[in-house]
Amino acid sequence: MPLNTGFYFDPIYLQHDTGSHPENAGRLKYLMNALAENTDLETLETMKCHKAEIREIERIHDLDYIRSVEEACNSGAAYLDTQDCVISPQTYEVALHATGTVLDAVNQVADNKLDNAFCAVRPPGHHAENDRAMGFCYFNNVAIAAEFLIKERGYERVLIFDFDVHHGNGTQHSFEGRSDVFYASIHQDPRTCYPGTGYANEKGVGGGSGYTLNCPMAPGSTDEDYLDVFSSRILPAFQNYLPDFVILSAGFDAHRDDPLAQQLLTLKGFDEILNGMKKLAHQHSKGRLVSVLEGGYDYQALSDCVLSHLKILHQNPID
Repeated sequence: MPLNTGFYFDPIYLQHDTGSHPENAGRLKYLMNALAENTDLETLETMKCHKAEIREIERIHDLDYIRSVEEACNSGAAYLDTQDCVISPQTYEVALHATGTVLDAVNQVADNKLDNAFCAVRPPGHHAENDRAMGFCYFNNVAIAAEFLIKERGYERVLIFDFDVHHGNGTQHSFEGRSDVFYASIHQDPRTCYPGTGYANEKGVGGGSGYTLNCPMAPGSTDEDYLDVFSSRILPAFQNYLPDFVILSAGFDAHRDDPLAQQLLTLKGFDEILNGMKKLAHQHSKGRLVSVLEGGYDYQALSDCVLSHLKILHQNPID
C-alpha cells in the first residue's frame, strides 16, 4: 500500500505576479501540467489551503513588518525592501495562503491524517527575516510551521533540513539561539552565492550552540560530492538529534540545469537525499515529514525533481 501523501497546491499562488522574474508563476504552471500527465501519481489528492492569520505569521515576523508587506502591495509598489523581491497587488494575500498551506500540512501530519506531505507553494520563504523580505521571500513558511509545532502541538525537537542551493538565512536566524529546532543546510559556498551567509563556523549561539549545521559546497559540486557530505556529516548529526518532526526546505536549484547557481546535481542526487531523510523520519519521527518547495528555476528540472520527490514520499516506508 502506498503512503497517504498530501500534495498541497492552490491556484491562488499563480496570482503572485512577478513578470519575467526567475521566481514566476510559470514554475508551478509547468509543474501542474506535468503532474496531470503522470499516471504514477493519480492517487494523490490535491489539497487546498487556508489563509494564515496574522497571529500565526507573528510567531516569526514583526507585526510592523507584516503590515509593511500589506501596505506595499496595496500601494502598487514594484518591489519590497530589495529589487529581488518583486511584488504585485495580490502578493500579500498569496503569501498568507502559502504560509497557511504549510501550517495545514504539518497539522494534518501531526494528527496522523497524512503520513507525509509536499507543499508546492510560492512565494518561497527561507530567506525572509523577522523584519525584512529577501531573496524572493516575504514570510518564512517553514520557520512559522516549526514554531507552530513547538508552541501549539508540543513538539520538542523539530528538524529543518534545507537543501536549496542558497543558504536559508531567515530560517537559521529564527532559531540559532535555540535547541528545540535543529537547522541544517547544504548550499553553495556563500563566497560565491547569494545570500552570503551559511559558513561552516555558523553553528548556533548561546543555548542554540551546536544546533545549527552549515555545509557549504564548492561551485561545480556533483551528486557524489553532496551525497558524501550528506552521509558523513549531515545524517549522523540528525541521528544524534533524534527529531520528532522533520521539515524539508526543498529547493531544487542545485540542479545542473538551473540558471541561478553553479552546482551539478542530477535527479539521482536529490532522490538519494530524500530517501535518506524519509528513512530518518521513519526511524525517529514516526514518519512525520513535510517537504516545502523553495527554489528551482529551470521548469523542466524542477518538474522532474518534484515528481520524483512525490513518488518517493508516496512509496511504502523504507525498512
